[in-house]
Amino acid sequence: MQLQLTDFSIYQADSLFLRPDSTPFWHFLLKNGIEFKKKDFPFLTTSETPRIKAVFDWHEYFALSSRGAALSYLYRGFGNALNYVGPVLDRERKHGFNDHTDRHTLWVSQTGVELLQRAGLSFDGVGHYDVKTELLMLLVGMTHDLGNLISRKEHSQFSVWMLQRLFKNIEFNSPEWQAVTYAILFHEEPVLVENGAQLGAGSPLQWALVAADKMHVGRERLAPRAFESGLKNKAFEADVHILVNALIVRSSWHLGVNEFIWHLDFSVDQLEEKFSAFSKGNSRLWLPRMFQDKLLGEGVRYRDTFAKLFMDLYKDRLNMAAESVFLLFPYVGKCTVELVDNDTRKKVGSGAQVVWVGKRLLR
Repeated sequence: MQLQLTDFSIYQADSLFLRPDSTPFWHFLLKNGIEFKKKDFPFLTTSETPRIKAVFDWHEYFALSSRGAALSYLYRGFGNALNYVGPVLDRERKHGFNDHTDRHTLWVSQTGVELLQRAGLSFDGVGHYDVKTELLMLLVGMTHDLGNLISRKEHSQFSVWMLQRLFKNIEFNSPEWQAVTYAILFHEEPVLVENGAQLGAGSPLQWALVAADKMHVGRERLAPRAFESGLKNKAFEADVHILVNALIVRSSWHLGVNEFIWHLDFSVDQLEEKFSAFSKGNSRLWLPRMFQDKLLGEGVRYRDTFAKLFMDLYKDRLNMAAESVFLLFPYVGKCTVELVDNDTRKKVGSGAQVVWVGKRLLR
């Protein structure tokens, strides 16, 4: 598992923090009306064209003894910068982009830690789960999407580019650093495909990151811009990502006998106060007309219509998550996606429904 950073032209010799069109980062924020404070970015100089600077020490990081201490250490260097990833990405779509603030990175970090703990694997698969593995999982979970501050396209490469400059005292031949950069660089399918890389050639650290990242769906992923659009600007019809995530109350998982089960709690009734933008005042989530047409014309309940939308949208990420799970848990033979709902109106479909099963390929 050797990573040759020079294979990627995106890595630059200097540390200028520029957008791909050479716009300095501060100028980009101003131009797009994103309010900011330079002090929220401790890792950037305050000059007109900022440079990235080292705020972490690799040896200091490994001297930490707990997840809480590691989070505190990382936040001192990031400041509030993680909460700008969302607003930056929001500019890429009319109704906003899936949330990528620290709500996402904390969820991915926690879930990745839980997966590695249950698998009992060290970061490289050589030994058993330990404190070092926990620190590394926390690091990749918190930083895998940092590169979105520079560009959504090739963001995994930019995340690694940033890590190179955020940490000092890094030895590039250390297995820990190689595992971190490899996991972040190859947590998205396009980069794997473009470089002819296989998930199986990676490490448990990468597999846990991929599985956790792909399973984070649901209402907490909706961007503020989606709520601003709401019904008045037809956000559900305009962007199926918003609709599908709004219909998932929560995402969770558990290990069964020879089976990994991904639960999606589906609901069209349960609303939070902030979801009033998607309701017509009856405390129920408003759904596009096709849901009603399918129910009345073909007898298809809402949950089944949702299941098809979900599969059409996320089939690729399901396959990638399942492959990662199989690599983490060799005794698991299948991955199942299960929708659960309590049908209060006889339109949804009550109980649990299996919507997808991925089986381990015998080699």
